Amino acid sequence: MSNQQSPREDLVLHLLESSSTPLTLEEVTERLPQLSWNQVFLAIDVLSRRGGITLKKRGYEYEVSAPHVV
Repeated sequence: MSNQQSPREDLVLHLLESSSTPLTLEEVTERLPQLSWNQVFLAIDVLSRRGGITLKKRGYEYEVSAPHVV
């Protein structure tokens, strides 16, 4: 299995790195209309497992952020 990121993962990571606050999964999907919800979810899952992003449950939603965003 390759450690190279897919274009979808690059798009999600770039979005999260340019955001000053954590985003919900829905916000990520809305801001990346070229990706389906499933593609966003898969990219977030892979990035989270690699430690490239932070994924936290907030109530009934999940928030994602780049490591530098608190």
